Amino acid sequence: MEGFYCSAKKFNEEEKGAEVKFSARISMTMYGWIDDVKVRLAGMKENYVHLDYKGQDDEYAYFEKVTYLERCAIYRYKFSFMSEWTKYHESDEKKMSVSFKVPDWARDAVMYQIFPDRFCRDYSVKIEETGTRTIHKDWNEPPIVGPDKNGEWAHDFYGGNFKGIKKRLKYLKRLGIDVLYLNPTFISDSNHKYDAENFRMIDPFFGGEIDLIDFINAAHSVGMKVIMDVSFNHVGKDSVYYNKSGKYKEPGAYQGPQSKYFLFFKTRIENGKIIFDYWWGIPDEVVLDKDSKEYQGYICGVGGVIDWLFSLGIDGLRIDVADDLTDYFINLMAEACRRNKPDFLMIIEVWKNPFRMNRNYILDGKSANSFMNYYLKAPLMDYINLKDDIYLREKIYEELQEFPEGIIHTAMNFTSTHDISRQINLYANEGVFLEKGNIRREWPWNLKKEFEDNLKWLQEYTLPRDVYKRAKKLLKLEDFILTFWPGFFAIFYGDEAGVQGYGNLSNRKSFPWGKRDKDITSYVRELIKIRHKYHDFLCVADTEVSKLTKDQFVFKRVKDDKKIIVIVNNGDHDMGIKYRGEIISMYNAKNNVIHSKGAIALLGA
Repeated sequence: MEGFYCSAKKFNEEEKGAEVKFSARISMTMYGWIDDVKVRLAGMKENYVHLDYKGQDDEYAYFEKVTYLERCAIYRYKFSFMSEWTKYHESDEKKMSVSFKVPDWARDAVMYQIFPDRFCRDYSVKIEETGTRTIHKDWNEPPIVGPDKNGEWAHDFYGGNFKGIKKRLKYLKRLGIDVLYLNPTFISDSNHKYDAENFRMIDPFFGGEIDLIDFINAAHSVGMKVIMDVSFNHVGKDSVYYNKSGKYKEPGAYQGPQSKYFLFFKTRIENGKIIFDYWWGIPDEVVLDKDSKEYQGYICGVGGVIDWLFSLGIDGLRIDVADDLTDYFINLMAEACRRNKPDFLMIIEVWKNPFRMNRNYILDGKSANSFMNYYLKAPLMDYINLKDDIYLREKIYEELQEFPEGIIHTAMNFTSTHDISRQINLYANEGVFLEKGNIRREWPWNLKKEFEDNLKWLQEYTLPRDVYKRAKKLLKLEDFILTFWPGFFAIFYGDEAGVQGYGNLSNRKSFPWGKRDKDITSYVRELIKIRHKYHDFLCVADTEVSKLTKDQFVFKRVKDDKKIIVIVNNGDHDMGIKYRGEIISMYNAKNNVIHSKGAIALLGA
């Protein structure tokens, strides 16, 4: 606003907060008398800071106020004042973080998510079918989708283990990976391990604690960080804590209040009977009481589970179903992480805008410092598949306006995950997903019921060659965008190799060693090389969207006088462009023409 200049400057920043000087300079010749100069602050709560009059000259009146702001991931602030004839004026809204930190090593890094049972098997680790576990005889056969012959879900194993991952570190290093994210590794009869049997024991099928330490040390030796997935909201029914089947001699909560673990669980009394809660009503997954002091101490206390995990060498945690945990419990977990590793990373699983959910698990600035960015994945998928520019524009605007700078640079922007269909399937456009406008379509990867219920089809189906080829073209466009977008470029194991799968069991196939799509692998490797080349710039650069229509998406990464411009042709026809500057990378483009579903990245101009 002409004649109205304002600023906010932090100083004396410490762990718990910082002093901030709010300053305003307002032209008296333009506005006449000036009154009620203030700043509206929205952080953990909303309040106003009234600025003091500091003097004037022939043109301007000066106002200033120094105030102490407590730690908060993001404050949104806006200056305002009253002028002659009681006219109200206000500035644009800006944002700042106070004492909110993310680890430098995580900013705009490249992540690789591994489902340990399915990545690589070292056969020197001996395993046998025990209990309800079955082992595939052929590494390349499809996983069981639905109940097995014993009526159990997700109890089929391939034997992937830590030694296998260690053997493939050379492949991962050559790919350009900075951070490895492992799905849960606690002992459990399920292959996914989200129903832990014992939080203090690493599953022997993966090689146990010794092999895990050895793998982490090897990853560190080649410059990779390792974060572990933990699900502290619920445990398995046959866990040491619940012990429904009486597998353990020591009584679990199922045996009654005499168990030392009884207070770990949410219970209520109905008709004189103790009732436990189950996550989403699944009887295999018993809900824990996150308000229990005993359970909090077991997980977060000194010498607790988190301390033990960091003693193994990990660099951070991914927190499962964060919306089912309390803010206080997440804060306790962060405190435990911090005392072990000050530059820890904590990524939470949350599917929507965490700053619009009346939760403080990021906002308080002392808990989580990143999240899984389903919030970007969904509109980006709909943009590439359906040309829905409105949805993408809305979500990008929200993120850039409402998210702290640190989170923008550490949000987990993934190709796919263990909970949604594979990246190649997301772009197949075969009519498998619910159409836009369907009342049941919360996410663009929601399957139509006839496909969701057809377990045999989900297990056996593979994309026809022409569909695969078309989907790969769109997959590559998404990868190009993610390469230059702020945050983690996160690859779900095998997406870079063409692994297929609709739904969240078929998507967990074994890695196709010797059969991978080398064209996708090579393409991703070259993109990551470019990302690394410009990493020092990208990890601090701001993001500006210059144009976003159904057919064209242009964004810039800008810092001082340097910028990278990305131009995406999302239309159905060739797009001619004129440009100045150095070409960094092109996909499906040549000279001054970007073909349909192609893109170009430029330096400078």
